[in-house]
Amino acid sequence: MFKLDQYKFKEEYTYYMLQALKVGKKEAFRKDFLNLHPTDQMQFFIELDEARRSRVYAFLSPEEFGEIFGELDPFMQKTCIAELDRHYAIEMLNELPSDDAADFFGLLSDKEADFFLDRMEKDEADDIKQLLTYKQGSAGALMTTDVVTVTESDSVADVLYRLRHGESDAETIYYLYVTDTGNQLTGVVTLRELIASDPQRRMDEIMNPQWISVSADTGQSEVLQIIRKYGLLAVPVVTHKGKLLGIVTFDDVLFYL
Repeated sequence: MFKLDQYKFKEEYTYYMLQALKVGKKEAFRKDFLNLHPTDQMQFFIELDEARRSRVYAFLSPEEFGEIFGELDPFMQKTCIAELDRHYAIEMLNELPSDDAADFFGLLSDKEADFFLDRMEKDEADDIKQLLTYKQGSAGALMTTDVVTVTESDSVADVLYRLRHGESDAETIYYLYVTDTGNQLTGVVTLRELIASDPQRRMDEIMNPQWISVSADTGQSEVLQIIRKYGLLAVPVVTHKGKLLGIVTFDDVLFYL
């Protein structure tokens, strides 16, 4: 993955991607496009006309296009969703991080939202519906429910195996959250601590039983202050009884820095 940070190189690279789109060279386009930094992928995409965007949809999987879709501005998201085949759109929405999906659904009319939610995977749709109930600007509205959770008895080796084999839909993995059978948060393990620990050690041996958390109704400014004050990359969102609801990551509130 690299950035198009030199004008002449960018101009030439973009030319070849446009040519691949024009003549239908799918694999050539995919090779060059997917090798780009996500920011450059998005910039290339938003400069395309409708015909070329349609070719991009055909060349990328719903999951791959979802990486771009989640970063688009609201107007462009609505433009794309109107252009996409409905089956493709539903698959893409199923793959979006729950917070990004909820942000998008907030742009739709009730009728439009119900159309997609009724056809999405139940677990994904339920997560989005829950996020939409929270007040705009609150931790609940900002959070993602795609979180890596482990149990106290899990070994380091078992957790690393799960992470390496993609057994998690988490958008980011800064911390692992240790929960009990009732999804009560009991501790936090940093990714660094996990990697540095003996494979046979258990989560309850390496976790930090003291953590900073916020409630779903905590305002975004307070969340930002907490993240800054404690130097966190993510903060868990819990109920008043300590049940884990999700996390707010640093980049979720980056806009407010």
